[in-house]
Amino acid sequence: MASWGVLGTGRIARKFVGAVAGSASERVVAIASRDGQRAAAAARELGVARGYGSYEALLADPDVGLIYVALPNALHAPWVTAALTAGKHVLCEKPLAMSRAEAEGMFATARAHGAWLMEGFMYRFHPQTRTVERLLAEGAIGTVQLVRIAFGITISDPANIRLSAELGGGALGDVGCYCVSMARLVAGVAPSRVSATARFTDGGVDELLAGTLEYPSGAVAQISCGLRMARHQRTQIVGDEGSIELDESFSIPPDQALTIRLLRGGSRPVEERIAIPPTDHFRLEAEGFAALTAAGHGTGGLPEVGLGESLDNAATSEALMESARTGRPVELAE
Repeated sequence: MASWGVLGTGRIARKFVGAVAGSASERVVAIASRDGQRAAAAARELGVARGYGSYEALLADPDVGLIYVALPNALHAPWVTAALTAGKHVLCEKPLAMSRAEAEGMFATARAHGAWLMEGFMYRFHPQTRTVERLLAEGAIGTVQLVRIAFGITISDPANIRLSAELGGGALGDVGCYCVSMARLVAGVAPSRVSATARFTDGGVDELLAGTLEYPSGAVAQISCGLRMARHQRTQIVGDEGSIELDESFSIPPDQALTIRLLRGGSRPVEERIAIPPTDHFRLEAEGFAALTAAGHGTGGLPEVGLGESLDNAATSEALMESARTGRPVELAE
């Protein structure tokens, strides 16, 4: 059984621990906070054996083989690097890094210490996403022409860390990175050119961003994300022979059944509905990552967010933010 340690005690950390509790192959044995009392309280509440009052103490625990980093975005690079240097395999909550250069440095550390590093997009392990990948691979909708992805949530507390520039907050980094990831998944490559517009808070954080991503194939993706709007997370993938539509794309409750709408045909499409049963994609993500560390890349058909994809995600987000701040399109290097 794989033994996990979790850095952080916030909402996502708690969701991950709760999901792993239902696994037959994974277990969380330690959780850490910079506040000892908070760590101890979280360990008691979540049924975790050890609560550490520092991240360093958890990383020194010899019983922990895998680390889940659930810290604010700006803290990902230093603590992922520390965990990899300690010889731990690391699953880091999205987005992996604040820049492509930062991500490259993290992967270099992983290689140097013989450890695994993966960006944590739990939706990639959900059967809904796996089904979409299969449909695209089978050519169910022909050649992709247009992708529309939108993800918005409602934040009312101005003190929420997702509105903190110092901690790496903002709509693009919090929910928009899912849109960037899904577009990359569909296209299979990074965009060649992006443009974006955004609305910024007085603190300099993007609370709303909309972008256009142009791909070498001629396909175009339109993404939008926001932190102060009604909750929604929709995806539409349009090909020359049909389309795929998802009403709930990313943050999916474990008890929620889903339906993929597949429309086949160009001028007179016929709708087919594909039922997806409820599942906990955080649990599947933990089990999948542990299996990957044991089996290696490209083994057993396991989903994987690899080096190239994460670097593309980081570069695309950087370019979108640059475009939003300058008002000019940005070309991405090949």
